[in-house]
Amino acid sequence: MYCFGISLRRFPERHAYISRHLAAAWGPDFEVAGYEGAVPDPRVPPPPHLSPGQIGCAMSHMAAYERLIARDLPYALIVEDDVVLPPQIHGIVAGIEAALRPGDVVLIFNWPKNIGVFSTVDAVPIGNHRLCLPMQMSGLGSTAAYVITREAAEGILRVNRPVVVTSDNWSYFFENGALTRGRVISPNVIALKPFESTIFVSDSKLGAFLKGNALFKPLLAARRRVLTEKMPVNMTFTDEISPFA
Repeated sequence: MYCFGISLRRFPERHAYISRHLAAAWGPDFEVAGYEGAVPDPRVPPPPHLSPGQIGCAMSHMAAYERLIARDLPYALIVEDDVVLPPQIHGIVAGIEAALRPGDVVLIFNWPKNIGVFSTVDAVPIGNHRLCLPMQMSGLGSTAAYVITREAAEGILRVNRPVVVTSDNWSYFFENGALTRGRVISPNVIALKPFESTIFVSDSKLGAFLKGNALFKPLLAARRRVLTEKMPVNMTFTDEISPFA
């Protein structure tokens, strides 16, 4: 499977990291993509509920979808520039690939905003993990690492241009016919590097000072690691049949 890393050259530390990491952990079949233009597009009034960073992130993911289509790929792995792929990533992706249907999205890393409930009925075993359907599409959150089919990529390009929602609003994409099914790998197999977010930029001079000060970077990194360790608590499981089965 081909892989697209989402990163921008104007964030050199992150761009260099994901380029090196994918070369070492994934192999030669990857490229780094991202929207390098002005954010937001000055020709289109930005949605008031989205930050410029959120709009830029959505456009970067769609830039990867355009590359997927240009390369005439049936599906691809998409990863953001703070992921740490596990040694078994190729086996996990091969298991996902065998279970794909047109219009599918499969999250390899999931962090819903609220507690997401997933069905264990007919879950597909992949090594020590399982591929599960949600009880509600709102149980899917994050675009850190996922496999997307060409049909789903084309659908998102159709319904989110100009950008009206964030790149991880899978409920919106499903409700508007962009994708036909969303699933997750459980438990999460992706770790995250403790980079500071490029989506939200603090307007506070103090916040900007803290993020830019080398003395505080270890504290900020530790804070993000603690938040990352709490992510699995946002997923629970049921033996009920998913309505998306």
